[in-house]
Amino acid sequence: MGNIRTSGRGGVVVLGAAVAGVVLLAGLATATYVGISRHVDPKPPAATTGIGTGKPAQQNAESVVGKSDPAGLEDSTGGRARQLKATSRNLQLTAEQRQQIERVLAGAKNPHQDQAGFELMIGSAIPDKVALADLPPEIAEIMNGFWGDQYLTVQDKLVVVDQHSRRVAAIVSGAVR
Repeated sequence: MGNIRTSGRGGVVVLGAAVAGVVLLAGLATATYVGISRHVDPKPPAATTGIGTGKPAQQNAESVVGKSDPAGLEDSTGGRARQLKATSRNLQLTAEQRQQIERVLAGAKNPHQDQAGFELMIGSAIPDKVALADLPPEIAEIMNGFWGDQYLTVQDKLVVVDQHSRRVAAIVSGAVR
């Protein structure tokens, strides 16, 4: 390295330009490597949609906050909705628990809708015009939570609704036959 000579400021400028070029090339290589593309696919992949909304829907999900804190109140800042969404997770029910829920719903007069008219996602608001019923205590026991909440069925899904905020707290697919 003893052979490298620079002549004042000109050498620094050339060295700076070379470093900038290397950084630019490294950035482009990294963007390509992590899958960032300049190409925009005119036909994005089809997603599962919320019934009647064209928005993504969840299948078999629950909110930890909705399950364990049914007395939580909605506030003017939407804090409860954020808590419900932030604690969303996959619903873990055994085949036996699903059959028990199906039997309870078969013997009840369920508020039912063929089309949701709202987004089927944890934390989504249920419009006031949508009829709800109190969640049977047998279902709260089977699901180990959601005491005092309400529900409706949409197609084959049980939709558990947070009692105070009227927001989706759980979705159980295949619960209605």
